[in-house]
Amino acid sequence: MSHEVFKEDRIFIISWGVFLGLMAFLVMGILIAPLLKTLGVSGISRFLYGFYHLGCHQLDERSWFICSAKLGVCVRCFATYLFLIIAGAAFFIRPIREWIQRRWFLRLVLPLSLGLFFPLLVDGLFQLITPWESTNLLRFITGGLAGAGTALLLGYLVLRFTQKVEASIR
Repeated sequence: MSHEVFKEDRIFIISWGVFLGLMAFLVMGILIAPLLKTLGVSGISRFLYGFYHLGCHQLDERSWFICSAKLGVCVRCFATYLFLIIAGAAFFIRPIREWIQRRWFLRLVLPLSLGLFFPLLVDGLFQLITPWESTNLLRFITGGLAGAGTALLLGYLVLRFTQKVEASIR
């Protein structure tokens, strides 16, 4: 990547990199909480579990376990965060950013993002209103799709915003 290409997108790359770095830090905490609990570092693990409980129910039957301790969040939340990072990393690839910046793509962003959320909504509603209980694999898949949809929408919005900031600086 030449210096000029980086210079053109520098605000986006820095902003998006910081965001994905924070998300990676969040995912590391999800994985570290059960390890600390197993090692007997209860103060930090309790803090992590309490922090993640703010956004997740953390039900045992809907969680994966490491060393006999559940992850900091349920399977669906874990997949959402993980796939937000994985799909979000695609925005560092210049041809993908150029493709997303095309005017016609704007008409696809919201429907595609919502479409990726739809399986999560359907699965969650079915669990809420019927006795049916989905599997952790299905929760992982629907959470992953929602995470990819979130990355697409947020990445697009951050890309458009940082382009306007870049243009106003020039």
